[in-house]
Amino acid sequence: MAAPTCPRCGAASRPGARFCAACGSALEVRAPGMPSGERQPSRLALGLVAALVLLAGALVASFLVQRSATRANEQALASVAERLEGIDQRIGKLDVSVGELEERLGLAEQRTKATGALAARVLPSVFSIDTPDGGGTGFAAWREGAATILLTAAHVVSGFDEVTVRRQDRSWKGEVVEVDATNDLATVRVPRLIGRALWQQPVTTLPRIGATLVLFGSPLGYEGTLTRGVVSRVAYDEIQTDAPANPGSSGGPALTEDGHVVGVVVSGYEGRDINFLVPIRRVCVKLRAC
Repeated sequence: MAAPTCPRCGAASRPGARFCAACGSALEVRAPGMPSGERQPSRLALGLVAALVLLAGALVASFLVQRSATRANEQALASVAERLEGIDQRIGKLDVSVGELEERLGLAEQRTKATGALAARVLPSVFSIDTPDGGGTGFAAWREGAATILLTAAHVVSGFDEVTVRRQDRSWKGEVVEVDATNDLATVRVPRLIGRALWQQPVTTLPRIGATLVLFGSPLGYEGTLTRGVVSRVAYDEIQTDAPANPGSSGGPALTEDGHVVGVVVSGYEGRDINFLVPIRRVCVKLRAC
């Protein structure tokens, strides 16, 4: 360490002395390596620098925390936005589903009304046919003068010359006129007009596969019954449908939704919804000149 020089009298003192040996004045103490004339930093300055460093560190840490929180918020907002978009898409699909449901309900209501109108027109022309061996169904097919010709299944009236035709609380005697055992069809004549003829004009168009049919009959003796189904198969001599038809419905008419007679119920598998109709055009083979 260099010997200090008194700033007042200029006398040299021993190294490390704090007061001048000549005049007693306080000597300037320099840190090792500090140039002459420069003062050593005070504790206050060092404390201030340290405080500034700590403050700067705290500010940086706060900034980093805030930036991290901002990123987290941005990610959360992005997730919320994505969920909202998904909800909007679901709501859109729900709107479409509700619209489709309303449309289907509207169509179902229209079909119900149409079927109701068809039933109101057809049922007055559908009758129960009673024989000593049981019974079935027949319907007013066409008129001959003042007589009503009913069409039914051959196996309902086969072996009888006369049957009882009944609807609600009224009944009439009917004569079995023609029997076509090959096509399982027969006609019964009632000598008076007892119902509107459903096949006065002999339209013989076959229904399409998938078309809806309405079957009328007296299954198990319950007259005035109708069922609905679709056409499963069409052949030249039979029409298959899944419309229910139980014993007692044989001989009943099958109509399309627009009211055209397309067949006569003749057989089926009870409880399995597999039933068969004879195409109405087979009537023209033997029972009627079409």
